[in-house]
Amino acid sequence: MDGKIFLIFIALLAMKANGEPIDYSKISEAKSARFDKVVVRYFRQYGEVCANVQTLDPGKNWQIISTIHICSFEDKSFETEFADIQFQNIYFAEDGLHLTLSTTPLEPIGEQIKNCIVPIKDGSIDQMTYRDGGK
Repeated sequence: MDGKIFLIFIALLAMKANGEPIDYSKISEAKSARFDKVVVRYFRQYGEVCANVQTLDPGKNWQIISTIHICSFEDKSFETEFADIQFQNIYFAEDGLHLTLSTTPLEPIGEQIKNCIVPIKDGSIDQMTYRDGGK
């Protein structure tokens, strides 16, 4: 991660979207990138199964424009309907945040791996989808 963007990202992690302060000691994973006029940040916290993606406007005192909490997949809750979930291979591209989602359902069918994207355009974040177009 670019050093300047990393420093900006750390400064921006001071508050969650709901206004609660973020405990830096609980950040387990973080990435950020600039998308045109906004900064996008991805982060996870220890003890939480959800991933968080936010866009911020540096021209408006780093106001949060859009937020998404990735807490489910195929309408199944990460907290109650999977034995394990992992976010892997996370990177930013022109069209959004790309990642590999590894899920292990409670039913004994084994690990499922999906290449996903969280589309980002004009500061807005869409729901996570399969890269092949499915949801």
